[in-house]
Amino acid sequence: MTAVKTSSEITIDGKDHEEGWEQVDFSAGFSQTVPNPGAPSSQKTEVKMLYDNEYIYVFAKMYEVGFDSITKTLSARDDEGNADLFGIVIDTYGASTSGFGFLVTAAGVQIDEVHAPNSIDRNWNAVWESATNCYDNMWVVEMKIPFAAFRFPNSKTQLWRANFTRHIRRKREDANWNYYDATKLNYLSQFGTITGIEGIESPLRLSLFPYVSGYVDIHDQKTSTALNGGLDLKYGINDAFTLDMTLVPDFGQVRFDDQVLNLSPYEVRFNEFRQFFTEGVEIFNKGDLFYSRRVGGPPVNGNLLKAIDSTEIIISQPRTTQLLNATKFSGRTKKGLGIGVFNGITNAEIATIKNTATNGTRNIIVSPLTNYNLIVLDQNLNHNSSISLVNSNVWRDGHTYDANVTALLVDFYNKSEMYQITGNASNSQILKEVETIFGQKYNIGFNKVAGTFIAGINTEIIDNKFNSNDLGFLARNNYKKFTFESGLRTYKGFWKFIRAWTNLNIDYTRLYSPNVFTAFQIYTEGGVAFKNFLFAGLNYTAIPIAENDYFEPRTNGLFYERPGGNKFGGFISSNYANAFAYDLSASLLNRNEKNRYELSLEISPRYRFNDKLSAIFSINYNKFQNDVGLALTNQFDIININNRPVFGQRNREDIVNLLTVNYIFSNTMNIALRARHYWSTVTYSAYYVL
Repeated sequence: MTAVKTSSEITIDGKDHEEGWEQVDFSAGFSQTVPNPGAPSSQKTEVKMLYDNEYIYVFAKMYEVGFDSITKTLSARDDEGNADLFGIVIDTYGASTSGFGFLVTAAGVQIDEVHAPNSIDRNWNAVWESATNCYDNMWVVEMKIPFAAFRFPNSKTQLWRANFTRHIRRKREDANWNYYDATKLNYLSQFGTITGIEGIESPLRLSLFPYVSGYVDIHDQKTSTALNGGLDLKYGINDAFTLDMTLVPDFGQVRFDDQVLNLSPYEVRFNEFRQFFTEGVEIFNKGDLFYSRRVGGPPVNGNLLKAIDSTEIIISQPRTTQLLNATKFSGRTKKGLGIGVFNGITNAEIATIKNTATNGTRNIIVSPLTNYNLIVLDQNLNHNSSISLVNSNVWRDGHTYDANVTALLVDFYNKSEMYQITGNASNSQILKEVETIFGQKYNIGFNKVAGTFIAGINTEIIDNKFNSNDLGFLARNNYKKFTFESGLRTYKGFWKFIRAWTNLNIDYTRLYSPNVFTAFQIYTEGGVAFKNFLFAGLNYTAIPIAENDYFEPRTNGLFYERPGGNKFGGFISSNYANAFAYDLSASLLNRNEKNRYELSLEISPRYRFNDKLSAIFSINYNKFQNDVGLALTNQFDIININNRPVFGQRNREDIVNLLTVNYIFSNTMNIALRARHYWSTVTYSAYYVL
């Protein structure tokens, strides 16, 4: 497509009546990705493009059989909900490694997103204009996107790669201007070309996001209030690099965590909802060394029960650390070198302890002043390949300890991007005053990632001293894991189905030190999507050999022999386009031990009352009958007899009720309610010394 430069003023009203639009012709020829790959789109789509010194303009016509065929339910920003959709994704550097997406639903709701080869980030937000109109035989959209909203090369002539996409909700049809083969890995590598854009300059890219938040907290008949304020800043240093800063942030307004009763030896990983840490972090996620919840998370020395004696009580204890400021610097050079630098500083946190015998008090520093730093260098190579160097560093004031992790990552694809070789070599250092503890992590894999049949063999080795948890997340170390994965998937319809898939995974795990067997599992699943857009699937897990769990005892050298078994599961998900829809799932794991099983059930109905109001309710029930695990006190202390941990036979039941209600005032305003009730009970019937 050729974009034409215009000097006439374009009013964004969903009409192409200006003189500028008469200068350019429509382009058509959209083809389906789903449900009939390669076939022409069932409904005609036309699109054209203009630009001037500050903006690009897009105008599109989406033809339909009638006004009632256009689905235009309102939704929150960045959520297409139950609506038809049109958009453009632009790869301004033509490297097939990143793209900027601007999409609009038939209800006028904006969606903006950043594309990477294997992911889409809708946490990114830009400021741009759009308007829609619906007619008897079509709906139209007009967009005005400022050059300040995205990055592009500093050159006289621009050669952009792009794709226009359309989703027809009532048909569940996805169509693209340039054909996209979903069996291939990278959407960005299957774009068309936009020519004709010349003589534009990258403008000043500066955005300020101030905030004010107020709180009223009522607890034990005491009321307290608070008023906070701060600022986020985004500045485009040049055409390729951006600086993000947050000053004195307050993250109290983000969604609450789904807390659970955790009896396992592994840490619970919580999702990140703070916008500064979710927007534009794709380069920082290389190597999985950046778990942003560490920054401003619980104090590093938060367990005070071991720091006080029987005559002392805790008067005040901070549960989190105060983030003073954080900075992100990221971008990519013309030669494909991506650079990402993150730095965050948290304040020192102090707990107050009272001596009940003397009434005196003392302070304990539960978290010192801490600096978190992450540096990523990511060099693009041909055919979507890359080589990356990542370093994370955590420095703490005083006598606690510091930490450093360095990783080298390689990701190679052949010319057709069908086969992949991936590798990772990481080194961790825990720097204490008297010693430095070194640890290593390695993995290598060979995978077929494109086509109807996919498969892969991967090996991961983590020694018993590797630790990346000061800024990253590692549930456990000290293991060697060998994995085989394979799958069949089809996007072409047959019989009563529009698509189908199967997967087979085989996992074999050993301890790193000592080199002993721990687990062997086989997992298989199959699923189909019916022509009425009901999805259904079944899965089965075989555990043919008893597992030797060296982590549950929390004592070096001991293990619990957990019986093998068989697990059966399945799910059904109905068509979300209907006013009433539902999701059902169930699984049952029978252990090779009398009357020992694990049952899980989830029912989630949803109802759309009208185009503005909708609600989703889900109830999840889990039952562990005659489970066996480490017996813990209410303070999660380990009970020992003669240096042997005490295990308990127990029944556990969990019930989670979750209600989400959304009311959409307009395409730019909504209110959401999320209420969660969690109930868990554990009853012990017998105790044993391991």
